[in-house]
Amino acid sequence: MSQVLGGEFLRRYRRLSSEKDSYLCVGLDPVPPGFRDRYVVPRFLVESFGLLDGLKKFCLEVVRAVAPYTPMIKVNVQHVLPLGLEGLREVASEIRASGCLSMLDVKLSDIASTNEVALRWVEEAGFDAVTFSPFPGYRGGVDVVYRWAEETGKGIFVLCRMSNPGASDIQLLRVDGLELYKKIASEARERGVTGLVVGCTAPKELKAVREIVGDEALILSPGMGVQGGDPREAFRAGANRVGENLIVVSARSIIYAYEAFGWAEERFAEAASLEAKRRLEELRRVRNEALAQKFKV
Repeated sequence: MSQVLGGEFLRRYRRLSSEKDSYLCVGLDPVPPGFRDRYVVPRFLVESFGLLDGLKKFCLEVVRAVAPYTPMIKVNVQHVLPLGLEGLREVASEIRASGCLSMLDVKLSDIASTNEVALRWVEEAGFDAVTFSPFPGYRGGVDVVYRWAEETGKGIFVLCRMSNPGASDIQLLRVDGLELYKKIASEARERGVTGLVVGCTAPKELKAVREIVGDEALILSPGMGVQGGDPREAFRAGANRVGENLIVVSARSIIYAYEAFGWAEERFAEAASLEAKRRLEELRRVRNEALAQKFKV
């Protein structure tokens, strides 16, 4: 097993997680009104400021609203394409100024030369961590991602067992006698990956991944909230031996909380802050309950 890469990111994450007593990662997934019926950016922002500035204003205000309750904010690149490089810089800068780490959820999945260019732009934008797919393989594929983490100290998180129902169609297939997600976890462990993405909608697989990777690697676990993942089961299955290094992701239920609350659009940031606080309090409670059961405290 290699030493876990992304040492600077790990140190900062553990410090912020301890200071805030938080294991919550807020996902920033802005969607313009009109793209779908629910979970959209308030219409008044786009009408008042235009699409680009309206989306950016939404992102910046949500960041400031949720920052007290999370050590890390994950920005889904597919949702922020309109912002461009300068807009991404502003978002990453605001995340940093608000006292959080920033992850660009870009899911790198190409050959090495392309991944190198993408990583250069990630650095230019100022993000602290990225996600990547193991699909290209190591040599001439994601080897450059591991090297980037080693050289920069930034975090790299490999897609392992995703949170959507159809993930099992591929990720539970057997390869060399192992289910694919287990093979991904085993190889990532040997190469020193900072963290793995494993949905909290799959507690059985979450437990298996933790057993494979040991205590030091982080597990980023999306699926709490709209997707229905159980955080209690996630902590029981995915925390390490001292109950740490599991990061539970919630996005839509927080950033679009104004819809669920039935509040005026103008109160979107206030609603996001309130829901992030509520989610964190829930996580603290269920983590303590899960650990008491797991470790018989």
